[in-house]
Amino acid sequence: MNINSNFGIGGLYNTLLQGNLAMQSNKLNRSLFPFPNNNGSGQGALGAGGVQYVNNIKSASKELGGAIRELSGSAFSQRTMTSSDTDIMSVKFSGNRPNSVSPMSVKIDQTAAGQLNEGARMTASASFQGSRGTNRFTIESGGKSTQLSVNVSATDSNKDVQQKMADAINKAGIGVKASVETDSATNASILRIESTTTGSDPKNGFSIKDFTGDLVARTGANDISRQGQDAIFSVNGGPIRTSQSNTVNLGNGVSATFNKASDQAVTISQGRDMDYAKSALQSMVNSYNDLYSEAVQRTGDPKAQNLASRMVSISKTYSGSLSDLGIGFDSSGRMTIDSKKLDAAADSGRLERFFTENSGKNFGFTNQISRLADNVSRNTSSFVSSSMFGSNLSENFSYSSLGSLMQFNHLRVGSLLDFMF
Repeated sequence: MNINSNFGIGGLYNTLLQGNLAMQSNKLNRSLFPFPNNNGSGQGALGAGGVQYVNNIKSASKELGGAIRELSGSAFSQRTMTSSDTDIMSVKFSGNRPNSVSPMSVKIDQTAAGQLNEGARMTASASFQGSRGTNRFTIESGGKSTQLSVNVSATDSNKDVQQKMADAINKAGIGVKASVETDSATNASILRIESTTTGSDPKNGFSIKDFTGDLVARTGANDISRQGQDAIFSVNGGPIRTSQSNTVNLGNGVSATFNKASDQAVTISQGRDMDYAKSALQSMVNSYNDLYSEAVQRTGDPKAQNLASRMVSISKTYSGSLSDLGIGFDSSGRMTIDSKKLDAAADSGRLERFFTENSGKNFGFTNQISRLADNVSRNTSSFVSSSMFGSNLSENFSYSSLGSLMQFNHLRVGSLLDFMF
């Protein structure tokens, strides 16, 4: 048998193989999948949208399973350095081995603060008796002088003028902040102006004076009630230390932020890293919502709708316990977090007990969600409807079936070539 030498064995092989694969591809393209995001009323050929649909469900279920396993395993075993009283002092650890850091005690005698000017105590509702129209005043801060203006109308009260001055100062963004405090019982108001930079260094302070008008003189805005001051503290009963800032590096990767002074020392020691655990919980909530969203939005897919229903059923069973931890659900069925309740549950140990103790129970929330997520991840076809072959979509089709098809065609072409030669 003669074959045109220009055609070649490789050309014949490729032509036969591509032709057979093309016929199989055409058959696949004529198959319909009930994906709502595809053509028509939920029916369309499996294209990029359909493949993405399956991949999204598989990916979200893997993420959920992994997040649940971390919550029931390592999330609560992470360690860091903690403060015995976070109201007085909070602690941050940036090292790698908290167990190598010795406990320490810190006594805070004074916190760092910026300069504070407290104006005159004025009758809030009384008519302002100073200059009307445009008044200008200057603030010198950080080596820079800034001029501000306030327009005073004939109907402005003392509090109105104080608030206009505070607004002008805050809008300027010059390292000084202002507020108006009102005592409703006595109908009194005070303008407070404070440096945003703490410490006793004079360059951190500020001065304020009238340029035109008399707003500063009338309100007493230039009256200094506290100079800038340093934080004063000691560590492990040692010598007095000072700091211009309330955030202090204590060494070995430990930094502390002073919130207020105290007669009692605060202990820094090794403890559970609850921030890590709460981050793991947030990951679980995010992946739960991702999987639920993928399933519930496929209104034309009964299997996906069933998956969403199963997730809701499990969550409803434990809704009371979850709510106690700060985990709730919005009107659409997606998980939400109440940060205050979550913090309280974490501090009391209830959060850890729920996720670690439930992991060993056949019908606990952790166990049931984990098993469902793993099942979806391993057997995604059971949770996605398809009419391609009148049965479930096989996840392995695009890989194993296509590979078998190519191998089969290779044998057929090879046999044909053997016969021809």
